Amino acid sequence: TTVTPQGLEVASRGADLAIPAPLDLRPVVRRFFDEIRPRGLLVAETELWPNLLGEARRRGVPTVLFNGRISRKSFRRFMAFKPLFKRVLEGFTLILARSEEDAERLLHLGAPAERVKVTGELKLYHPRGSPSPPTTLREELGLTEGHRLIVAGSTHPGEEEVILRAFKGLKGRFPDLRLLLAPRHVKRADDVQSLAQKEGFTTTKRSSGGRGWDVMVLDTTGELKDLYALASVAFVGGSLIRGVGGHNLLEPLAHGKVVLFGPHVENFAPVADRVLQSGAGIQVKDDRHLEAIIEDLLTNPNKTKAMGAKGRHLMEEGERTMRMTVDSILEVLPCTPGITP
Repeated sequence: TTVTPQGLEVASRGADLAIPAPLDLRPVVRRFFDEIRPRGLLVAETELWPNLLGEARRRGVPTVLFNGRISRKSFRRFMAFKPLFKRVLEGFTLILARSEEDAERLLHLGAPAERVKVTGELKLYHPRGSPSPPTTLREELGLTEGHRLIVAGSTHPGEEEVILRAFKGLKGRFPDLRLLLAPRHVKRADDVQSLAQKEGFTTTKRSSGGRGWDVMVLDTTGELKDLYALASVAFVGGSLIRGVGGHNLLEPLAHGKVVLFGPHVENFAPVADRVLQSGAGIQVKDDRHLEAIIEDLLTNPNKTKAMGAKGRHLMEEGERTMRMTVDSILEVLPCTPGITP
């Protein structure tokens, strides 16, 4: 179940059944349990709905809070209603906290100590697929061994101009440098190509192929995550402009690439914080800053390689967190056919 239309759309792609979460009113919640008859209830992060959790407790349905988090701001507010939150938290069979700090806050709010376990930040998990061999992709894109590539993924209007200005400044110092621009919405490919042409670059689109280009615009879907493997430096868009909130920062890290992104990553704040703390990525402010950072990374390959390794370590942390989370959940949920630890 989800509480937003966007979440419902995403859930519908992989779940056997995806429906809106019930309103947290007793009659609605009771009907939900009567109709669905759940054998277990998994609650994400801070979705602490008293009536939903209370009904699960009354019916003996095991409940697990996973990737549990309580921000400093929320903690101060929740403490004013500690008796309520204590009763809610006592209803959980198991509480899997994102960090030691989150666990401490949950304990202060009344969570039973014996049911609280720290598993890590689940949002660091990113499934590893089976990417196309990099050599094959390089040949398809017309890149030689001497070419270095900037991959700017999931870009939005207002960002391509910034990236192209930075690339123009770099091109004079790095003649072998190429830029692959992947607009978030493929239908914008022609407009993005026109922007690059106005800056004087030789351009092509992925569907057209060709050699001798300065800027290639990705006009296909499903390839970006593999193309990050070719990058010397990767930039993730939706982050230089307000109102988008950023996009997935983990795809470049999965290939051991340094990830750059702008200041507006509200939708991915926990991941962005961990990326910066670990030294696997850099937050940039504008075109000049972007240009300076890329120049530094291109001229210091050892630094770039070390940052890429930190990104891989971060991905491994996410995989460990997923394993711990799944194993912990399976310990308390009733045995379900087809699901084994």
